[in-house]
Amino acid sequence: MRNRLRALWAYLKAEHTHPARLAVAVFVGVTIGCEPIYGLHTVLCLLIAQAFKLNKAATVGAAYIINPIMAPPLVAAGIVVGEWVRFGTLRPLDLHQAEHFLSGLSMFAGQVPDLWLSCLVGDTLIALVLAPILALVAYRVASRAQASDLKASGEVAQAPGDAPGRGEVGVEHVAGE
Repeated sequence: MRNRLRALWAYLKAEHTHPARLAVAVFVGVTIGCEPIYGLHTVLCLLIAQAFKLNKAATVGAAYIINPIMAPPLVAAGIVVGEWVRFGTLRPLDLHQAEHFLSGLSMFAGQVPDLWLSCLVGDTLIALVLAPILALVAYRVASRAQASDLKASGEVAQAPGDAPGRGEVGVEHVAGE
């Protein structure tokens, strides 16, 4: 069992590791992670990564921009930006509204709370700023890592796609362990 988990982890780390693909994976992950669709981030990231052949680990990892430390300021900033975009002014947010933000989501009753809509608009705009910046950082880091790997192994990249020996690890390899 341990060997299978190690093989799976090796596969996830090595799939689609071209710097451009990793940058797109981070862009998608950050964009999804910023959205106030709590409980759906991981599923959406995996579906999109599979559909567009992106690195699943990088996509899901980037979605964790919304973590217990970053969630409160990101949600608050999303509400502020959303309120400003929607109404042209900042509406005061009282503590009672903030405390019951998640419990006040009554989408199952056919209603979309006004505050959630502002958060959606604001977080989307914040994602459109953060995602390209973090994708560029991911691209630069992956490019440098790939260049140092190629330099250390003495290989020269043949094509603009994934470097030889990296990226496309077959599922047979995982299943055969």
